[in-house]
Amino acid sequence: MEKHKILPNSYLTWVLLWINAIQDAYLWVDSPDCFFMKVDNIELNHDLNSTLRKPNWEHRILSTISDVDNVIDNRNSSFVKTLSNMASKDYTNLIFVSSMPMSQVVWADYDWLINIVREEFPQKNIFNVPSRSMTDCWLEWYSDLLFSLSKNIDISWSNPWVNKVAIVWNMFDRNEWDCKWNVIELKNIFESLWIKVVSVWLEWWNFDEILKVKEASTIISLPYWRKAAKKIANRLWIDLLELDIPFWLNKTIAFINKVWEYFNLEKEKIEGFIKKELIENGIWIIKHVVREEFIWKKISYYWDPFLIDGIIDFSNTLWLEILEIYINWSEKHIKNNLEYKVISEVCWGNFSNDIDLIISIRNNWVNIYDGKILEFSFPSYFYHVFTNNPYYWIKWWMNFINRIYNKILTNKNEK
Repeated sequence: MEKHKILPNSYLTWVLLWINAIQDAYLWVDSPDCFFMKVDNIELNHDLNSTLRKPNWEHRILSTISDVDNVIDNRNSSFVKTLSNMASKDYTNLIFVSSMPMSQVVWADYDWLINIVREEFPQKNIFNVPSRSMTDCWLEWYSDLLFSLSKNIDISWSNPWVNKVAIVWNMFDRNEWDCKWNVIELKNIFESLWIKVVSVWLEWWNFDEILKVKEASTIISLPYWRKAAKKIANRLWIDLLELDIPFWLNKTIAFINKVWEYFNLEKEKIEGFIKKELIENGIWIIKHVVREEFIWKKISYYWDPFLIDGIIDFSNTLWLEILEIYINWSEKHIKNNLEYKVISEVCWGNFSNDIDLIISIRNNWVNIYDGKILEFSFPSYFYHVFTNNPYYWIKWWMNFINRIYNKILTNKNEK
């Protein structure tokens, strides 16, 4: 079978994901009208709770509708006029400006145009997020918004409190209850250790909640391209603690231990907490799910490089055999000590024929393996969540295991 390189989703798709994660954020894009096809990718497909477009026409995304004729004209006045109109609305508190390559190639000084509007509406937060559609990968693209926030937000006042933290950045790709409850579980971990989380970048909340980062005495940096966390910690002159994702048993225990050591928490309480909440509950879960349908089933994983260690730990614990691991898309996010073959691009026909399960995003090649795909992360077009169903932290691992078990069992019965 001929192999074709599968390219990642476009830059603006990831811009839209994080705009969707901030309730009062708006986006002004210098682009042709094909930009709205990227909106369709998310709206009512991946995210059934998306608020990018609203029934009252107060849509949170607007485009210049550039075309071959007008892109070469001087569009500065019309650009400023529309951006000023957006800023004049009571409901717009936070506006981002970005572009598609066709518009950017012709070049417009977006920072200069934004400053014109800022002078007219000094109370509004208007930030430029330069297009990087032709460079890097989705991890950098998603982090661009957070870096723009960490670089530009007003820190003229800050009031840090001991044992208050802010988390930068958490992967939040839709407003459904897998991502929402991941945030809740992250907060539960810290609050179980008597530490208050004042802000999470990102969660489905408004800009005022993002600004509460100024109450934190420590920035918790999760591994999705840590530059935004470093930037805001340096600007606020507060501490930075870098942690991995609390996904599956060993990763979660390491997460707890690192927090314990950093905040110098009581050893007896932490050891009791780990024993009761993690080890005992973890053994109970494992004991009830490792059955013959699981043992030595062959799986592949494709998507998020920062969940790979957790996927390996998870698979080893449940006696699943990993055949392949693929990432999307830059190898620089992979540690060198992985014992499994890691490939940085996915091609048609690459997965083994005898595979039992593929934990993967939805992409155009998955139809070949459709009955074996367990949709996970962005995009998920045929899996939606309206109940408490995160995949962080031990209390909710059973939800993820349920999905895997039922998919393997269904495939077995269909053979």
